[in-house]
Amino acid sequence: MADADLTAQIHAAVTEAARQYLAERRARVDAFAQRHYSFRGALRVNRRALGLDLARTPANVLWAIPHLLARGGAKLSRALRLERFAHCLDRLPAGFKTDVEREIEWLIYSELLELPFDQGERRCTRDALLETILAHPTISELLIPELLRLDELAHHQNFRQRLEDYLLTYTSNRAAAADLSGSLLSLAAGVAAFKQFTPGAMAIGSVAAAAIANHLAIANFVLGPALGSLYYGFFPATASAGLLVATTGGLMLALGVLSAGAGVIADPLQQALGLHQRKLMKLLDALEQALTSQGGDYHLHDAYVARVFDLWDLLQLTTRALT
Repeated sequence: MADADLTAQIHAAVTEAARQYLAERRARVDAFAQRHYSFRGALRVNRRALGLDLARTPANVLWAIPHLLARGGAKLSRALRLERFAHCLDRLPAGFKTDVEREIEWLIYSELLELPFDQGERRCTRDALLETILAHPTISELLIPELLRLDELAHHQNFRQRLEDYLLTYTSNRAAAADLSGSLLSLAAGVAAFKQFTPGAMAIGSVAAAAIANHLAIANFVLGPALGSLYYGFFPATASAGLLVATTGGLMLALGVLSAGAGVIADPLQQALGLHQRKLMKLLDALEQALTSQGGDYHLHDAYVARVFDLWDLLQLTTRALT
């Protein structure tokens, strides 16, 4: 088979598998929203706001107007061909990421999308998309013969050590080589036993999942602008400095407490109205554009195609070198 034909078939297989993966994710949206945005779920998620979020949330509300002005200034600067100044304005952060937002981000990656994701000490190693791609008949036909050969070699004496030594040249790290060796042997054993790729068997590296993060800006609190207007109504510029400092601190604390409780009320309401479900569907629509090469901002599709070829090349080189 010509290389061009093989490449075209792999691209088509990845696109088809990606659509299958996304269809499975869309079928999970309602259950996910019910589990985490109903009253009980919202209470569990939003209790994380009772910490540093008491300060982060009001700070984000106060920062919203300057950030909006900075975005407008960046557009105007580009129109005036002041690219360096526009770039500086674009780099201004949108605000502090709250613990509630981090929890929602973790739940979306680890439960809804099931994609590799690191967040502090928490790590999701599942890659449901890659598993779906590897299970596609075209990909399986390409990889399974090499994996069956690898499983045969795995029964030879000291093969695991030889495999780790060989993979060390690719990873330059003994621990990474051991992990890669274990993943390949587990994958080969699963294929030998079931003649197909088994869920959870493939966890080699991680995809640049940051591409998805840009679509996870879920608005958890809807009272910011109204409370901002209330703030300026109570504290005009003529107020004394001492009064302004004291009342601002009190109001920020009150705003933090109010925002912490607002999600417990707002999330179930938005879930009942289907708003959270629509936001999650938009996230999956954006991911589909990136994965099926339909003009998305990110090239996840090509990244997964490259991983299929990398795995194939690695299996070929390994089985031939260690035979």
